[in-house]
Amino acid sequence: MFDQKNVISKYVGYFLIGFFLFIIILSFGMPDVTGCSSDRTAIAVVNGQKVHHLDFLRYRDTKFAQFRNQKMDSFILDNYILEMMLIQKAEKAGFKITEERISRYVKNSPEFKNPSSGKFEPEYFQAILRNNRLDLTEFEKLIRRDFTLNDYKFFLAIGGASSKEDVLTKNLVDNSSIQIQYSFLSTEELKKRYKNELTVTDAEIESEIKSNNVKISDPTTDRERIRKQIEEKKLEKVKNDLAEKINSIASSDGLFVSANSILNGKTAKTAKFKIGEPVKTDEKEPKIIPALNNSSLFTDKCLMLAVGKSSPAIINGSGIYIFSPSLKVMPSNVPDDETMKKASDSANYASANMITRNLLKLMNEKSKIVKNLKTD
Repeated sequence: MFDQKNVISKYVGYFLIGFFLFIIILSFGMPDVTGCSSDRTAIAVVNGQKVHHLDFLRYRDTKFAQFRNQKMDSFILDNYILEMMLIQKAEKAGFKITEERISRYVKNSPEFKNPSSGKFEPEYFQAILRNNRLDLTEFEKLIRRDFTLNDYKFFLAIGGASSKEDVLTKNLVDNSSIQIQYSFLSTEELKKRYKNELTVTDAEIESEIKSNNVKISDPTTDRERIRKQIEEKKLEKVKNDLAEKINSIASSDGLFVSANSILNGKTAKTAKFKIGEPVKTDEKEPKIIPALNNSSLFTDKCLMLAVGKSSPAIINGSGIYIFSPSLKVMPSNVPDDETMKKASDSANYASANMITRNLLKLMNEKSKIVKNLKTD
C-alpha cells in the first residue's frame, strides 16, 4: 500500500549527493587513533562528543545505503565526523531547531501523509517509524541534525553570495574557449643549429683567464669549466638575438608565421581550454606545457593577442617559445535572465563550497578527534 522503507531515507538523503561529492574532493584524511573511549558503544569522539555505534549505523544505512560495503565504513565515519564538526559550529553560533518547526515539517510533508486519505495520521506516521526501526526521539534527533546542518550551510552560502560582476566573470570563464598555436625551438636544437657560433677557441679561453685573472689549479678541468662558461654566454647571446628579432615583429602587431620564420621552431596546437584552466598539449593523453603555464608573459598576452598575431619570445632553460591564439571565443554580450541565473547559481555554489571547505579545514586542524572503528 505504501513504501515505508524509503520515506526516512528520502528525507535525510536530500543533502547526501552534494555533500558526499564535496567530501570526496576535500579528502582531508581524519586522524586515525585507536582506543578512543572506555565506552565500547562509542566508535569516535569529536571534541568530547561521542559517536555511538548505533548512531553511526543509522547514519550509514540512511544516507549511504547504496554503499553498503564494510570497506567504505571508514570513509563514511569521516563524513559523519565532518558533519558533526559543522553542526557543533552551528550550535555554538546559536542555531536552534524548534519543536514547532519539526512538528510543522512532519504534519505538512507528503511523505508522512496516508496515501488513502491524503492526510497526516499519527498511526501511519508511527508505522513509518517502526518500519525504519526508529522511535520518535531518534527520528527527532535525525531531523534536528539535518535541519541544523542545512541551515548552517545555507547561512554560509548567503555569506558567500556573488556580486553581479562575479557572476558575469563566471559566465565569461565558463563559456570561454581558447586554443593556442605555439612554436618551440629547444636548447638542444639551438646548439646544433648554431654550432659554429657556439664554438669556443683556445684563444678565447686564454683571454678569459687573463682578463678575469683566473687561477688554474688543474689545467684540464679548469679549462673545460671555462669553456662551458663561455659557451653558455654565447648561447645566451644567440637566444637574445633571436628574441630581439621576434619581439620586433610582435611589437609591430606582426603575424605568428612571420615570427616563426625567424625562430623556425616546431609548431603545434594546445588542447582547447577555458580561462584559468591549465594549458595542455592536444594529444590523446594531454600533458601540461610548463613553459606556457608558468610564464607571466603568456598570462598577460594570451587574451590580449588577436588570432594569428605573434607573442614576444618566451625564453627559458628548455628553449624558446612563441605563441598565438588560433581560437578565442568569449561571450561579449550580457547574458539573458536564464543564463544569468544559471551563472549566478554556479558562482554561489562555488563560493559556498570554498567557504565550507576552508571552514572544515580550519576546524579539522583545531578539533580533537579520536576514532576506534574496525573495518577489517
